[in-house]
Amino acid sequence: MPVRPPSLRSIAAFEAAARHASFTKAADELNLTPGAISHAIKALEDRLGQQLFDRKGRAVVLTAAGLSLAAKVRMSLGLLSDAFETTPWRALDRLVISTTASIAQKILLPNLAGLQDSCPGARLDIRTSDSLADFDEGIDVAIRFGPGGWSGLQNRFLASERLFPVVGAGYRGDLPRSQSELADHILIHHAASGWRLWLDPAEPDPTASAIGLYLEEQVLVVEAAAAGHGIGLARERIVADDLRSGRLVRILGRSVPAEYSYWAVWNASSPKLALITAFVDTAQSVFSVEQNSSGQ
Repeated sequence: MPVRPPSLRSIAAFEAAARHASFTKAADELNLTPGAISHAIKALEDRLGQQLFDRKGRAVVLTAAGLSLAAKVRMSLGLLSDAFETTPWRALDRLVISTTASIAQKILLPNLAGLQDSCPGARLDIRTSDSLADFDEGIDVAIRFGPGGWSGLQNRFLASERLFPVVGAGYRGDLPRSQSELADHILIHHAASGWRLWLDPAEPDPTASAIGLYLEEQVLVVEAAAAGHGIGLARERIVADDLRSGRLVRILGRSVPAEYSYWAVWNASSPKLALITAFVDTAQSVFSVEQNSSGQ
Protein backbone atom coordinates (compact mmCIF):
# COMPACT_ATOMS: atom_id res chain seq x y z
CA MET A 1 0.00 0.00 0.00
CA PRO A 2 1.50 3.40 -0.99
CA VAL A 3 2.68 5.56 1.88
CA ARG A 4 0.67 8.74 2.17
CA PRO A 5 3.02 11.74 1.74
CA PRO A 6 3.12 14.60 4.26
CA SER A 7 0.80 17.53 3.66
CA LEU A 8 1.95 20.13 1.14
CA ARG A 9 1.59 22.69 3.92
CA SER A 10 4.18 20.86 6.04
CA ILE A 11 6.52 20.53 3.07
CA ALA A 12 6.15 24.22 2.23
CA ALA A 13 6.83 25.14 5.87
CA PHE A 14 10.00 23.03 5.93
CA GLU A 15 11.29 24.37 2.58
CA ALA A 16 10.73 28.01 3.58
CA ALA A 17 12.33 27.53 7.00
CA ALA A 18 15.34 25.78 5.39
CA ARG A 19 15.75 28.57 2.81
CA HIS A 20 15.47 31.41 5.34
CA ALA A 21 17.14 29.60 8.28
CA SER A 22 14.31 31.11 10.32
CA PHE A 23 10.85 29.96 11.41
CA THR A 24 9.76 33.60 11.74
CA LYS A 25 10.71 34.53 8.17
CA ALA A 26 9.12 31.33 6.86
CA ALA A 27 5.93 32.24 8.73
CA ASP A 28 5.93 35.73 7.21
CA GLU A 29 6.36 34.33 3.70
CA LEU A 30 3.58 31.75 4.08
CA ASN A 31 1.26 34.02 6.08
CA LEU A 32 1.33 31.65 9.07
CA THR A 33 2.41 31.99 12.68
CA PRO A 34 5.88 30.84 13.80
CA GLY A 35 4.07 28.35 16.00
CA ALA A 36 2.35 26.80 12.99
CA ILE A 37 5.71 26.47 11.20
CA SER A 38 7.26 24.85 14.28
CA HIS A 39 4.30 22.46 14.62
CA ALA A 40 4.48 21.44 10.95
CA ILE A 41 8.21 20.74 11.16
CA LYS A 42 7.80 18.83 14.44
CA ALA A 43 5.28 16.62 12.66
CA LEU A 44 7.81 15.92 9.89
CA GLU A 45 10.52 15.14 12.46
CA ASP A 46 8.20 12.73 14.30
CA ARG A 47 7.31 11.04 11.03
CA LEU A 48 10.95 10.63 9.96
CA GLY A 49 12.29 9.91 13.42
CA GLN A 50 15.07 12.44 12.85
CA GLN A 51 15.76 16.00 13.91
CA LEU A 52 15.74 18.35 10.92
CA PHE A 53 16.89 21.58 12.59
CA ASP A 54 19.19 22.52 15.42
CA ARG A 55 17.43 25.30 17.29
CA LYS A 56 19.71 28.02 18.65
CA GLY A 57 17.52 30.71 20.16
CA ARG A 58 15.60 32.31 17.29
CA ALA A 59 18.02 30.93 14.71
CA VAL A 60 17.68 27.48 13.20
CA VAL A 61 20.30 25.45 11.33
CA LEU A 62 19.68 22.38 9.22
CA THR A 63 21.05 19.11 10.57
CA ALA A 64 22.63 16.56 8.23
CA ALA A 65 19.21 14.90 7.88
CA GLY A 66 17.65 18.31 7.23
CA LEU A 67 20.18 19.14 4.52
CA SER A 68 19.47 15.84 2.77
CA LEU A 69 15.71 16.36 2.95
CA ALA A 70 15.99 20.00 1.79
CA ALA A 71 17.87 18.96 -1.37
CA LYS A 72 15.22 16.33 -2.19
CA VAL A 73 12.35 18.73 -1.48
CA ARG A 74 13.82 21.45 -3.73
CA MET A 75 14.31 18.96 -6.53
CA SER A 76 10.72 17.74 -6.13
CA LEU A 77 9.37 21.30 -6.11
CA GLY A 78 11.36 22.01 -9.27
CA LEU A 79 9.73 19.03 -10.99
CA LEU A 80 6.33 20.15 -9.73
CA SER A 81 6.92 23.64 -11.15
CA ASP A 82 7.85 22.08 -14.49
CA ALA A 83 4.56 20.21 -14.56
CA PHE A 84 2.66 23.50 -14.46
CA GLU A 85 4.97 25.47 -16.77
CA THR A 86 2.79 26.75 -19.60
CA THR A 87 5.73 27.68 -21.83
CA PRO A 88 8.25 24.86 -21.34
CA TRP A 89 10.25 26.02 -24.39
CA ARG A 90 11.64 28.83 -22.24
CA ALA A 91 13.48 26.28 -20.11
CA LEU A 92 15.30 25.00 -23.16
CA ASP A 93 16.31 28.00 -25.23
CA ARG A 94 17.23 30.76 -22.77
CA LEU A 95 19.71 31.02 -19.94
CA VAL A 96 19.15 34.08 -17.75
CA ILE A 97 22.39 35.29 -16.14
CA SER A 98 22.47 37.93 -13.42
CA THR A 99 25.72 39.78 -12.73
CA THR A 100 27.08 43.24 -12.00
CA ALA A 101 27.77 45.81 -14.70
CA SER A 102 31.51 45.59 -14.01
CA ILE A 103 31.71 41.81 -14.45
CA ALA A 104 29.45 41.91 -17.51
CA GLN A 105 31.37 44.68 -19.27
CA LYS A 106 34.94 43.77 -18.36
CA ILE A 107 34.91 39.96 -18.12
CA LEU A 108 31.84 38.30 -19.66
CA LEU A 109 31.31 40.40 -22.80
CA PRO A 110 34.94 40.14 -24.00
CA ASN A 111 34.52 36.35 -23.74
CA LEU A 112 30.95 36.18 -24.99
CA ALA A 113 31.66 33.94 -28.00
CA GLY A 114 33.07 31.16 -25.85
CA LEU A 115 30.28 31.48 -23.29
CA GLN A 116 27.68 31.27 -26.06
CA ASP A 117 29.40 28.20 -27.55
CA SER A 118 29.05 26.46 -24.18
CA CYS A 119 25.26 26.64 -24.53
CA PRO A 120 24.51 25.55 -28.11
CA GLY A 121 20.94 26.21 -29.18
CA ALA A 122 20.24 28.47 -26.18
CA ARG A 123 20.09 32.25 -25.95
CA LEU A 124 22.08 34.02 -23.26
CA ASP A 125 20.12 36.71 -21.44
CA ILE A 126 22.59 38.79 -19.37
CA ARG A 127 21.05 41.14 -16.81
CA THR A 128 22.96 43.52 -14.55
CA SER A 129 22.13 44.29 -10.95
CA ASP A 130 23.95 44.86 -7.65
CA SER A 131 21.16 43.13 -5.74
CA LEU A 132 21.29 39.46 -4.88
CA ALA A 133 19.73 37.38 -7.65
CA ASP A 134 16.16 36.25 -7.05
CA PHE A 135 15.99 32.72 -8.41
CA ASP A 136 12.21 32.79 -8.05
CA GLU A 137 12.04 35.63 -10.58
CA GLY A 138 13.46 33.85 -13.62
CA ILE A 139 17.20 34.09 -12.88
CA ASP A 140 19.04 30.86 -13.72
CA VAL A 141 22.59 31.61 -12.62
CA ALA A 142 24.37 34.56 -11.01
CA ILE A 143 28.01 35.63 -11.23
CA ARG A 144 28.87 37.71 -8.19
CA PHE A 145 31.80 39.35 -6.40
CA GLY A 146 31.16 38.47 -2.79
CA PRO A 147 31.89 36.26 0.23
CA GLY A 148 30.35 33.05 -1.16
CA GLY A 149 28.43 30.52 0.92
CA TRP A 150 24.94 31.72 -0.02
CA SER A 151 22.56 29.53 1.97
CA GLY A 152 20.34 27.07 0.14
CA LEU A 153 22.08 27.56 -3.22
CA GLN A 154 24.84 25.89 -5.18
CA ASN A 155 28.06 27.95 -5.09
CA ARG A 156 31.21 27.55 -7.18
CA PHE A 157 34.37 29.54 -6.57
CA LEU A 158 35.61 31.14 -9.80
CA ALA A 159 38.60 33.28 -8.84
CA SER A 160 40.21 35.46 -6.22
CA GLU A 161 41.05 39.13 -6.80
CA ARG A 162 43.73 41.72 -5.96
CA LEU A 163 43.52 45.48 -5.46
CA PHE A 164 45.93 48.31 -6.34
CA PRO A 165 45.75 52.06 -7.13
CA VAL A 166 45.43 53.28 -10.73
CA VAL A 167 45.25 56.61 -12.56
CA GLY A 168 44.41 57.62 -16.09
CA ALA A 169 47.27 57.80 -18.59
CA GLY A 170 46.85 61.58 -18.83
CA TYR A 171 46.60 62.22 -15.10
CA ARG A 172 47.21 65.88 -14.33
CA GLY A 173 49.67 66.74 -11.57
CA ASP A 174 52.48 64.90 -9.83
CA LEU A 175 51.78 61.28 -9.00
CA PRO A 176 51.98 60.31 -5.32
CA ARG A 177 55.18 58.55 -4.29
CA SER A 178 53.89 57.23 -0.97
CA GLN A 179 50.69 56.45 0.89
CA SER A 180 50.81 59.73 2.80
CA GLU A 181 50.95 61.76 -0.45
CA LEU A 182 47.57 60.29 -1.47
CA ALA A 183 46.06 62.86 0.89
CA ASP A 184 46.79 65.56 -1.72
CA HIS A 185 44.69 63.81 -4.38
CA ILE A 186 41.06 62.92 -5.00
CA LEU A 187 40.49 59.30 -3.97
CA ILE A 188 37.76 57.32 -5.75
CA HIS A 189 35.88 54.96 -3.42
CA HIS A 190 33.87 51.77 -4.02
CA ALA A 191 32.20 49.99 -1.10
CA ALA A 192 33.13 46.39 -2.01
CA SER A 193 36.77 47.33 -2.72
CA GLY A 194 37.46 50.01 -0.13
CA TRP A 195 40.74 51.83 0.43
CA ARG A 196 40.93 50.44 3.99
CA LEU A 197 41.92 47.09 2.44
CA TRP A 198 44.97 48.54 0.68
CA LEU A 199 46.20 51.13 3.18
CA ASP A 200 49.11 50.27 5.48
CA PRO A 201 47.89 50.91 9.06
CA ALA A 202 51.46 51.78 10.07
CA GLU A 203 51.38 54.85 7.82
CA PRO A 204 49.15 57.98 7.97
CA ASP A 205 45.61 57.42 6.67
CA PRO A 206 45.14 59.72 3.65
CA THR A 207 41.38 59.15 3.50
CA ALA A 208 40.96 61.32 6.60
CA SER A 209 41.87 64.46 4.67
CA ALA A 210 41.72 63.57 0.96
CA ILE A 211 38.74 64.65 -1.12
CA GLY A 212 36.61 61.60 -1.85
CA LEU A 213 34.51 60.57 -4.83
CA TYR A 214 32.11 57.71 -4.06
CA LEU A 215 30.80 55.43 -6.83
CA GLU A 216 28.56 52.37 -6.57
CA GLU A 217 30.04 50.30 -9.42
CA GLN A 218 33.66 49.21 -9.88
CA VAL A 219 33.41 49.93 -13.62
CA LEU A 220 32.55 53.55 -12.74
CA VAL A 221 35.74 53.70 -10.65
CA VAL A 222 37.64 52.60 -13.75
CA GLU A 223 35.98 55.19 -15.99
CA ALA A 224 36.41 58.01 -13.47
CA ALA A 225 40.10 57.21 -13.03
CA ALA A 226 40.64 56.93 -16.81
CA ALA A 227 39.01 60.35 -17.25
CA GLY A 228 41.45 61.89 -14.76
CA HIS A 229 38.96 62.54 -11.96
CA GLY A 230 41.12 60.97 -9.26
CA ILE A 231 42.97 57.88 -8.09
CA GLY A 232 40.97 54.67 -7.98
CA LEU A 233 41.56 51.45 -6.07
CA ALA A 234 40.95 48.92 -8.84
CA ARG A 235 40.26 45.21 -9.04
CA GLU A 236 42.96 43.61 -11.17
CA ARG A 237 40.61 41.56 -13.35
CA ILE A 238 38.38 44.53 -14.06
CA VAL A 239 41.24 46.78 -15.24
CA ALA A 240 43.39 44.16 -17.01
CA ASP A 241 42.51 45.33 -20.56
CA ASP A 242 42.83 49.01 -19.62
CA LEU A 243 46.32 48.41 -18.22
CA ARG A 244 47.38 46.47 -21.31
CA SER A 245 46.13 49.24 -23.60
CA GLY A 246 47.80 51.97 -21.53
CA ARG A 247 44.48 53.66 -20.76
CA LEU A 248 45.19 53.20 -17.05
CA VAL A 249 48.50 53.23 -15.19
CA ARG A 250 49.21 51.33 -12.00
CA ILE A 251 50.94 53.33 -9.26
CA LEU A 252 52.63 52.82 -5.87
CA GLY A 253 53.50 49.19 -6.60
CA ARG A 254 51.77 47.40 -3.73
CA SER A 255 48.76 45.13 -4.32
CA VAL A 256 46.67 43.34 -1.69
CA PRO A 257 44.12 40.51 -1.73
CA ALA A 258 40.53 41.68 -2.08
CA GLU A 259 38.08 40.95 0.69
CA TYR A 260 35.76 39.09 -1.70
CA SER A 261 36.07 36.66 -4.62
CA TYR A 262 34.14 35.79 -7.78
CA TRP A 263 31.45 33.11 -7.51
CA ALA A 264 28.83 31.40 -9.63
CA VAL A 265 25.55 30.79 -7.79
CA TRP A 266 22.48 28.81 -8.88
CA ASN A 267 19.59 26.69 -7.69
CA ALA A 268 20.63 23.02 -7.70
CA SER A 269 17.05 21.94 -8.45
CA SER A 270 16.74 24.08 -11.61
CA PRO A 271 15.34 22.24 -14.65
CA LYS A 272 18.14 23.91 -16.65
CA LEU A 273 20.87 22.28 -14.58
CA ALA A 274 22.76 20.80 -17.55
CA LEU A 275 22.76 24.18 -19.32
CA ILE A 276 23.83 25.99 -16.14
CA THR A 277 26.67 23.53 -15.49
CA ALA A 278 28.01 23.92 -19.04
CA PHE A 279 27.91 27.72 -18.73
CA VAL A 280 29.58 27.74 -15.29
CA ASP A 281 32.31 25.36 -16.48
CA THR A 282 33.15 27.79 -19.30
CA ALA A 283 32.89 30.82 -17.01
CA GLN A 284 35.37 29.15 -14.67
CA SER A 285 37.80 28.65 -17.55
CA VAL A 286 37.35 32.33 -18.54
CA PHE A 287 38.30 33.45 -15.04
CA SER A 288 41.22 31.01 -15.05
CA VAL A 289 42.56 32.54 -18.28
CA GLU A 290 42.12 36.03 -16.82
CA GLN A 291 44.02 34.91 -13.73
CA ASN A 292 46.94 33.53 -15.76
CA SER A 293 47.11 36.59 -18.02
CA SER A 294 47.24 38.92 -15.01
CA GLY A 295 50.25 37.08 -13.68
CA GLN A 296 48.75 35.68 -10.50
